[in-house]
Amino acid sequence: MTVSFWLFLLATLATLLIGAVYATRKTVMPYHLDALETSWAEIDPKTQFMLKALLNGGGYFGLSTGVSMLILLSIPFRNGEVWAGFAIGAIGLIGAFPLGLIVRHVKKNTAGNPPLMVMVVINALLVFGLIAFALGF
Repeated sequence: MTVSFWLFLLATLATLLIGAVYATRKTVMPYHLDALETSWAEIDPKTQFMLKALLNGGGYFGLSTGVSMLILLSIPFRNGEVWAGFAIGAIGLIGAFPLGLIVRHVKKNTAGNPPLMVMVVINALLVFGLIAFALGF
């Protein structure tokens, strides 16, 4: 297998894992509560519902992105179709890059400690995957 395949696969698996975690949460993440400087019990039920819906929706979007990347990686990429490598990188970065900026913004401007390094690693895997793919590695 090529270097680009493994870089894309790691980014895809991380995207799927994060998507699954966020899609199945019953409450917001602890760092969300830290950012809001409150506890889950102190948030009114309607706001709890909306926060959980946004969290789960984002998780399902991560799952759909990861599944799309996995399908492209498994079939057209492995069959040598050039467009697939660029599509995997583009699909991944369209989701991961803005999310990384959002996570950085939350970390910088709130008491929350979101997983910024995870987003940095995923973005780096995608960028280096694209570079390796373009160079034929």
